[in-house]
Amino acid sequence: MSLLSTIEADLRSNVDPTRRTGIGFWIWVVGKALAAPQVQVVVLFRIAHALAKTPLRPLSFVIRTIGLVWSGAEIHPDAKLAPGLALAHSSGVMIGAEVRTGVDFRIYPGAVLGEPGRGSADFAKFPTFGDHVTIGAHAVVLGNVHVGNGSVVGANSVVTKDVPDNVVVAGSPARVIRHLLPFEQDHTRSIPAPAPAENA
Repeated sequence: MSLLSTIEADLRSNVDPTRRTGIGFWIWVVGKALAAPQVQVVVLFRIAHALAKTPLRPLSFVIRTIGLVWSGAEIHPDAKLAPGLALAHSSGVMIGAEVRTGVDFRIYPGAVLGEPGRGSADFAKFPTFGDHVTIGAHAVVLGNVHVGNGSVVGANSVVTKDVPDNVVVAGSPARVIRHLLPFEQDHTRSIPAPAPAENA
């Protein structure tokens, strides 16, 4: 998937996931992008991620800093985030260098995704996420853990072990509190996601 196609998928997830087309959609997108820092930082991340693979890599970190100042979200240019990335609000979001997500990934303010740091057995490992995952406000997901497809990490949760598909987890440490229908079978949240990027 090209950079522009990926950005379009992100804009649809952030602005209008109903697959509306035409000039009305793009007027809505431009208006939202001009006014919403959580949309601006996603676009800046995509540009930084593309530059990080080139000799212009140092510029990618300048763009990351601009995004942080504008939006309050810090997204490392090396993170591998599939199309359909949406920040409900950007303040306090941190996504580390080796984080990997599936399509249609939604994250709320204050959430931290990264490495656990010194003192941990997997201090240099980062979490991975399936498709259609939602991360609640101020949730923390650190280290070598995987959150499965269609799952939701509740607000203020601390994820310390793998999360299966199609569940809600909450608490510190997080535990399963509810099972969900598979994403595609739940009409209340089933939105077609774009195809994964081949070289995300």
